Amino acid sequence: MDETQQTGDSYLLFQAVASSDCLAMRTLLEREDIDPSGRGSLGETILHSAILHGQKEMVNVILDYLPSIINEHVVSDICKGETALHITILKQDIDIVHLLLKNGADVRNSRATCTCFVPGIDSLCYFGEYPLSFAACTANEEITKLLLVKYNAPLTAQDSLGNTVFHTLVLQQNKEMACHMYNLILDLVSLKDSQCAEHLENNDGFTPLKLAANEGNIEMFSYLVKRQKKVYWTIGTISYSIYDLTNIDTWMTQRSVLDIITSSQKPQVRKLVDVTPVKELLSQKWKSFGYKSFLIWMLSYVAYMVIFTTVSLFRPLKPLPHGEGDNITVMKLKDICESYESTEDFVRLAGEIITLFGAIFILVSEIHLLIKLGPKKYIGNASTGGPFSLLMGGYSLLIFSAAILRVIGHEGEAIPLSLALIIGWCNSIYFARGFKMLGQFSIMIQKIIFADLLCWFCLVFIIIIGFSSAFCIMYQTLEPQNKHFLNDFSMMLYSAIEMMMGLTDLQIPTDTSFPLLYITYSVYMVFVYLLLLNMLIAMMDNTYWRIAQEREELWKIQVAATILLIERRVPKFLKVRTGIPGSSLGLDDKKWYIGVEEILNENMTIKMKPPVTLCKKSMFCWDKIRKNISLIISMNDTSEITVL
Repeated sequence: MDETQQTGDSYLLFQAVASSDCLAMRTLLEREDIDPSGRGSLGETILHSAILHGQKEMVNVILDYLPSIINEHVVSDICKGETALHITILKQDIDIVHLLLKNGADVRNSRATCTCFVPGIDSLCYFGEYPLSFAACTANEEITKLLLVKYNAPLTAQDSLGNTVFHTLVLQQNKEMACHMYNLILDLVSLKDSQCAEHLENNDGFTPLKLAANEGNIEMFSYLVKRQKKVYWTIGTISYSIYDLTNIDTWMTQRSVLDIITSSQKPQVRKLVDVTPVKELLSQKWKSFGYKSFLIWMLSYVAYMVIFTTVSLFRPLKPLPHGEGDNITVMKLKDICESYESTEDFVRLAGEIITLFGAIFILVSEIHLLIKLGPKKYIGNASTGGPFSLLMGGYSLLIFSAAILRVIGHEGEAIPLSLALIIGWCNSIYFARGFKMLGQFSIMIQKIIFADLLCWFCLVFIIIIGFSSAFCIMYQTLEPQNKHFLNDFSMMLYSAIEMMMGLTDLQIPTDTSFPLLYITYSVYMVFVYLLLLNMLIAMMDNTYWRIAQEREELWKIQVAATILLIERRVPKFLKVRTGIPGSSLGLDDKKWYIGVEEILNENMTIKMKPPVTLCKKSMFCWDKIRKNISLIISMNDTSEITVL
């Protein structure tokens, strides 16, 4: 039986609400045989129904007789948890909001956990769960002020996702409204309360600032960063501002804004790399230590590969005894006891040891990165390494395989060595990211290989198998001398690949009377050589022009990821933090800042915040501040001028 049909009397209550009959409602509520707890089709009470109909007088009547019903919530899944206060806030009915709050509506524990207002497939919008976040997300200033100032709605209340009202505003689609309401809330509460709320992390480990970065919300991110900005000095339209690096730099946390930007695959997040102060921070990091460290890393890797190539070319071989070889093989691998006898052998041994230890170091580094990022980000994120990380893991395993085969004297040593040489030298393309011109082409190569070529080859390979099998069957009935080079299926498969690239023709015997062979060959050449091959060219051309629009942005992201990688792998005693300590500025000793010289428009100079006011403690260290001004100004050489 439906909840609205529990009793006929319950239905009368809802009918009285629908007809706005307050007298009937009073009469029904005074009767003892009436059950006022009946609910409608959505699990709502008569109070919810009265509010939905906008009947203030009816709400008064219900609260006079049933004051305990004020905090009852809707029980259906789609609207579960919504109280009368939630519904009234959504309807923007100020009068009823005042009425509910005066009658004891709960602003601290009421939570709307319905699927309608929680992110997911069935979500219509996300307003958080508490009345305060509902008021803020609906941009109702009066209700927001009422809840915060008069009724002390908790600013630090976190919903089931761990989001506070600040997190919820970050996730709103209307960016201008969200920034305005965010600023309004900050003006209504104390600095201590706002800082406490802004430092709270949700279930994903994001503060409001980090969440804005993770969502690619440039407007909100810029607002939150500039709100913490302090103008240090101003000369006309030129000002020198300092930005707080807390949660932006990776020094104290592994889940910083920089880490979010470099690990995210969202296009809108990548745009944050050009936003102040992220741009200036990365520029200073790259110029101060990143570029030098990157060059040392690159040169070390090239030297390592030269050593590996040299010891591979001069691996221990000896001629085959007379009569044991064939027309092709004339050398074989020496036994382990014969491989290290002369001085040249021990020089080669030193190179082999360097190669082996280098492979161990690479494998340990990649395993650590795999555990930290997870398989999905480790393989799929081109910024942090992508295919290069996977290739280097394979390279290390090939080196270990070659070492084992060398010890047991197996002839198959040449296979892993050859593959390792190919992978090792191809991986040097990774270092192209350190140079603007080469780095952008490196991105192109990765995108084309993994977005176009890999998928295309999977499709073509299946087709080639089909045609190769057909050709083998057709040649089975011909004379052995007429089969030419088509001796088996593997040879036919290789020949089909050559034909696809236009490198050879199918050698059809001229005296055969098998017309299907000619037809199959013609279809193969038209379908694979003309159609699919040209389709690949078109796909690569489309990818090139698509990536060309954002290749500089992608290159910057790769440089940023490289900076963080270098910064994390450098030993602690060699690390130098980027920025200026707060103690040098007379500010918070625990924080670090970065200075940015900004050129403001004439209109903006009027609205610009006054220079930072120093606390009493800092007044006594003015001499120290003055001595550090030259240090602050020198930062301009490593930071680009930002035009607001």
